[in-house]
Amino acid sequence: MAIKGLKNLHYAVITEESKTAITYDTPKPLGPAQAFNVVPSINRANLRADDAVLFSDFSKGPMAVTLNTAYLEKEVEAEILGKKIHDNGLLSDNKDDNPPYIAIGGEAASARGGSEFFWLYRVKLSPAEENKQTGQETPTYNTPTLTGEAIARLHDGEEKLKAWTEDPTITDKSVFEDWYSEVIDREWAPLV
Repeated sequence: MAIKGLKNLHYAVITEESKTAITYDTPKPLGPAQAFNVVPSINRANLRADDAVLFSDFSKGPMAVTLNTAYLEKEVEAEILGKKIHDNGLLSDNKDDNPPYIAIGGEAASARGGSEFFWLYRVKLSPAEENKQTGQETPTYNTPTLTGEAIARLHDGEEKLKAWTEDPTITDKSVFEDWYSEVIDREWAPLV
């Protein structure tokens, strides 16, 4: 699907995870969205015999994630990167920072009309790349670039979910109203 925008990035910390279930905290705004890129890792192999390829197979590896926002509020930066805000309000990086696994969701305008909503279910981000440079005659902006990996959930192997607002097979459009109040799952059903 051709996409022409990005907005409403949200994240939800994974609070519990086992081989039978997963629990997410309530989604929160991540920051003003600039770019969100997900690149699958596909490992391929061919079995060759009798001067030909007899079989071809592949396995999926972690997905590379790159995330750009205009800025991150310090509370968001601390939570998604495992940093600490001290009693005096200062935010520090520490060698023992341990980012939690999070889900990342958002919305992108579709060239066909409507929007594509998405959740990436299990992501661990690394500290942001920071660039600073002196002011010049033409203003330039340097924004944080977060990188990380997305991997499948332990209990069901799910990696991501997406839905298009104009899809006629989605019979209950209220899913889009709930998109940022919970991490939407394949078994989503409206609250009665």
